[in-house]
Amino acid sequence: MSDTNITSTPASAVEQPNRMVQKPTRVRYQVLAIGCALAVVTYIHRVGFSRALPDLGLTSEQAGWVMALFQLAYGAFEMPCGLLGDRLGTRHLLTLLVLGSSLLTGCVALAVLLPAGGAVLAFLLFNRFVFGMFQAGTFPLLSRMMTDWIPLRERASAQGLIWMASRGGGLVAPFLFTALAGVVGSWETALWLLALLGVLWCAAFWPWFRNRPEETPNVNAAEREHILAGRATKPLGHGVVPWGAMLRSPSVWGLCLMYGCGGFAANFYVTLLSTYLRKTLQFPDDQTDWIAGLPFACGMAACVGGGFLSDGIIRRWNNRKWGRRINGLIGLTLGAFGWLSLIWVHSPWAVGFAFCFIFFCNDLNMGPAWAACADIGEKYAGTLGGTMNMIGAILGAVGNLIAGHLFLPGQPADLLFVIYAGSFFLAGMCWFLVDVTKPLTDKNQEAPTP
Repeated sequence: MSDTNITSTPASAVEQPNRMVQKPTRVRYQVLAIGCALAVVTYIHRVGFSRALPDLGLTSEQAGWVMALFQLAYGAFEMPCGLLGDRLGTRHLLTLLVLGSSLLTGCVALAVLLPAGGAVLAFLLFNRFVFGMFQAGTFPLLSRMMTDWIPLRERASAQGLIWMASRGGGLVAPFLFTALAGVVGSWETALWLLALLGVLWCAAFWPWFRNRPEETPNVNAAEREHILAGRATKPLGHGVVPWGAMLRSPSVWGLCLMYGCGGFAANFYVTLLSTYLRKTLQFPDDQTDWIAGLPFACGMAACVGGGFLSDGIIRRWNNRKWGRRINGLIGLTLGAFGWLSLIWVHSPWAVGFAFCFIFFCNDLNMGPAWAACADIGEKYAGTLGGTMNMIGAILGAVGNLIAGHLFLPGQPADLLFVIYAGSFFLAGMCWFLVDVTKPLTDKNQEAPTP
């Protein structure tokens, strides 16, 4: 009698669920790796030019104008590039932009063919403006890529790795430039070799990459589901940008003002730091290379550590708001005191330590900041990231002009560091406005708590 209550299960039925369990593929990590490679190349191009700038015969004020024009163009085209990336995808657009910026990096060497003086200055102003246009799309489009390819709970870690890679490019650029110039015998040829890195990246990226996981044959269903888990909306296609919602969002204002105040000071590292060390402090080339490069090593640790810390706080305490905020609040406030310390330190080791400390504090903020763009923007992440970076670049240009003027003989150079300290403190306070639990979506589509 009892046997009639037992339902036998065929062996094939037992095995069926095991066959249905699918392990996610790992293509997203390949996408992250090629994004990190681009971040390295991008900063090698920027810092490589900065390292060559003292050899171009410009005054500190003229150098300030050259770098300011780059920042203005970079800022002006950030949001349009992010918007195009949201609408068209990143594959073709990013390839075009990287090829253009690489060619312009090499073309700086043509300045030696021009008469010294006004012709060189005019050429460099034009070159850096167009270079800024092409480089403007890099990080908004990388933000678009990470939003499409990286799961919600891994975004700050991924963005931290992207920015860690960029700092790696900034770290190696001065040494790579000096080494190449020594081997080939001229800084002009060294710049062309640096430009070749971008061409090689495009040759690897364009044939392989696809804009979204569902367009990529090597991505299985399990990985697609893992990437989309916990999102407010699937980031497919692009609707009309909710400009009204962006303008009304305290989080958008907080992110943009934070990045603007931070960029006002932090852009000094990739524009005029080498000029300041060589011409204002009169440090020799070897000390200049080390002091200009070491902050980027500290930034690498801060970017990856800050990203993992942000995601770790969210996983541990399930608090996305403070998981994104805390790094910037603490890091930028401490960085403000670092800027003030430069008024009293003058020896090479002390100046180097101060610049390393400031950059470490700044870069604790990078992963959470760009992850917040993805959390708040979702399918508008490229547009929001471009807007945020645009404000940072424009205010960075203003910072370059102020620095170029204050570094002239007879000007109070230390005043610059007081101004930079104030901008860092304001940037930290802006994080109080940022709430990543309120995305730019309809009220009935708010993101679920992971």
